[in-house]
Amino acid sequence: MLLAFAACSTLEDIPTPVPPTVEEEEGQPSGQQYTITLMATKSEAETKALDLSSDGKTLNAYWASTEKVKVYSGGSLIGTLNVTPDAGEKPATATLSGNISISGIAPGDGLTLLIPREIWGYTGQDGTIAGIEASYSYALASVTIGTVNSQDCTVTATGAADFQNRQSVYRLGFQDGGNYIDPQTFTVSASSGSMVQSVSWDGSAWAPLFGNVDVNAGSAPADHFYYVALRNDSTADDTYGFMITTFDHKFYIATKAIPARVLDVPGKFISAKNIGATQSSFSAESGTTDTAL
Repeated sequence: MLLAFAACSTLEDIPTPVPPTVEEEEGQPSGQQYTITLMATKSEAETKALDLSSDGKTLNAYWASTEKVKVYSGGSLIGTLNVTPDAGEKPATATLSGNISISGIAPGDGLTLLIPREIWGYTGQDGTIAGIEASYSYALASVTIGTVNSQDCTVTATGAADFQNRQSVYRLGFQDGGNYIDPQTFTVSASSGSMVQSVSWDGSAWAPLFGNVDVNAGSAPADHFYYVALRNDSTADDTYGFMITTFDHKFYIATKAIPARVLDVPGKFISAKNIGATQSSFSAESGTTDTAL
């Protein structure tokens, strides 16, 4: 289905619409600017706005008007789109609109849409859904240019932008002898070495940096559960290791087997509320932070 697009603004005393030209400033693309408007979809836990269902088993995603979508042609940033969510309290569809530079753009070319930026990092989370929404949830979509219309200064795409998330959201709970412990900080590692600490995109390929992911909670959650966005590029069975320091300065270690079916597609909501942890004979102040799991 060919999507509808809004015409670009015109200037007084000029009978034919002329695409405005912007100078490159503060990362904004330069060149002729055409308007693009397209529908966007998302499902499961794949972008910034997240909502845990009342049964506590499903994490839904929805669009928020505060989101921004960056548009790339190859490795070049050509525009940033605003988000207008569709009707409803938590809509899964939205309209994206804004200006993009058409320099070198032709029908049939592909564009890449990123939320919210081209460099994604996963370390430094606070263990909350709100924290993931704000800073640690990233998504990707691709569209194909349908037309470039110089008469009304618009660009069309051949279909909607279907955003795919780049990480899964884990709900973690740690227990010692059946009793919950409350980590103030913990580090997540993967025995495969495939835990992604950060990833960047150059327009043609992803460049992941593998390493441990650190979580630093501001306070102990009332239900003892921590939410963490993790990206693991392994497609085989794996084991996560946890190095934990509690609010009362005790040090624990824990492991959790992760089956391949959990890792095959990013974007799942994974609940592990009863991870067994063992208190170490070393205190958190003893400096044994390089203990290998």
